[in-house]
Amino acid sequence: MFFRFFGNRRLFALLVSVILLIVIMGMTRGEREGVTWPEAAVKNSVAWVDSLLSTPVFGVSNWLEEWGEIGTLRAENEKLEKKMDRYLKLKARVDQLQQENKELKKAVRYTGENQLNFITARTVARSPDRWNNRVVIDRGSEDGIRKDMPVITHEGLIGRITATTGHMSDVQLLTDTGSAPGIAAHVQTKNGNVFGLIEGYDTEKKRLLMKKLPSGAKLKKGQMVVTSGMSDTFAGDLLIGTVDEVTRGEFGVDQKVYVKPAARFERLDYVMVVRDPTKLQLKKHQEELDSREGNGGE
Repeated sequence: MFFRFFGNRRLFALLVSVILLIVIMGMTRGEREGVTWPEAAVKNSVAWVDSLLSTPVFGVSNWLEEWGEIGTLRAENEKLEKKMDRYLKLKARVDQLQQENKELKKAVRYTGENQLNFITARTVARSPDRWNNRVVIDRGSEDGIRKDMPVITHEGLIGRITATTGHMSDVQLLTDTGSAPGIAAHVQTKNGNVFGLIEGYDTEKKRLLMKKLPSGAKLKKGQMVVTSGMSDTFAGDLLIGTVDEVTRGEFGVDQKVYVKPAARFERLDYVMVVRDPTKLQLKKHQEELDSREGNGGE
């Protein structure tokens, strides 16, 4: 029977394991200054396996955490960009409204200081290829605007009405170097007004050309240039600009003046159309005369 017991390998291995466990427990029982070599071997093995597994696990964990943070930051960044875009658009609109408010205040103050009748209008179109030629305003014949009425800003004269519809009008600017007609004007001097005609615009110098001035007139830089009341279109004393340079005329018998415009043509938000009853009556009178001549003088 004894040999049969040792012949059973499984039972023998179990008995040996129990004996080793009891021995180890006896050796590790109580307080000790050091550890036995089996304990040290087990601890070292566990620590090595733990360090071997913890490095990639922590790496993957950190990567996932950072990726989540990147996604959160990206979403927050998109929200901030949208808010910034809305803010910039709102700020641009506020700046535009503030500028328009300033222009309107200046226009109101100008109309209050002057006795002429004005129709305030807003510029709604300006073609890039005809920047120096014309603008379109949001007032027309239904608002009392007629062809050839002068158009000004609070700074000075900018042009005249050339065509109208019910609620729109075309404004031909003084800077139109093509078909703009001459404007009867005066240079205001100490010795009185000197008559001449505004004809053309120098695009390089950005100056209006005033011609047919008497050769003996004493003209100086800075003198005011205004419309003449003798014009059949423009009311008198509308500011055009100031004398900038005086030269001889084409044939040497008169003088030519480069006039610095009083109005700025780069930005025309609000304008005023001058409704002068006297000029309207004069135009009506001329139309009646033309009609009579067309009918054979009847």
